[in-house]
Amino acid sequence: MKKVSLDIWLQTLGMLGVLGGLVFVGLEMQQSQRIAIAGQIQARNDALMSFLQTPLEGNTMLSKIINNYWDPTGITDLEPLTEEERQVALQMARVATYGLRNTFQQYNLGMIPEDTFEFTMQKFVGLYDTCYYRPMIVGNVSENIIEFLQSRSSVECD
Repeated sequence: MKKVSLDIWLQTLGMLGVLGGLVFVGLEMQQSQRIAIAGQIQARNDALMSFLQTPLEGNTMLSKIINNYWDPTGITDLEPLTEEERQVALQMARVATYGLRNTFQQYNLGMIPEDTFEFTMQKFVGLYDTCYYRPMIVGNVSENIIEFLQSRSSVECD
């Protein structure tokens, strides 16, 4: 057997150090990319929510609906509402859907903790379980969110 010189050992350790550094840089780049994607998703959803909230600004009916009928999962009993009030409630639910959709997307990127996600998704499922809102929700979320909501829903809609 040959003796390996100190010089060879130092070169080997140096190469291992460089390799470790490259792996670290790669992981950092991956994390930066995830953060950038999360920022883009957040900005897109914020813009959509702002657009959808515009018709609700200055709407005097809105405070009546919130104070008398709105609960954390939306308005579940729409019977006492007039058709105009139902449309305002639907617009409120549409805004909420985009916020909840954003939470789902951010969670899947690893940006939101599990307990926050679960708490928020309970609200999303409650909104989805209101049959009046369901077609709007299905039309504004991705297939994987629809599958998630269906798997947790306890209500069948016609």
